Amino acid sequence: MPSPRSVRSPRDRRYTVAPEHCGLAGRCFVARFCGDWLGRSATRAGAVAIARTHATFERARRSLAQAQADLDLAVALGRES
Repeated sequence: MPSPRSVRSPRDRRYTVAPEHCGLAGRCFVARFCGDWLGRSATRAGAVAIARTHATFERARRSLAQAQADLDLAVALGRES
């Protein structure tokens, strides 16, 4: 569960950025997806960039998976006719 001070993405509430103790001197900001650690940064903007990069890669991965599924279906239907 994100801390009360965490910031959720207005587009995708599964992403959070919050200040956390990382074992380093000073605080750091941690980016999480569904509670899973994505990365840390010394700045909030850096942690937001980590979350945005993850979201971009996830969209690309889903798009490729859908394209592969469409291709597999087309091949399967082509074999049946």
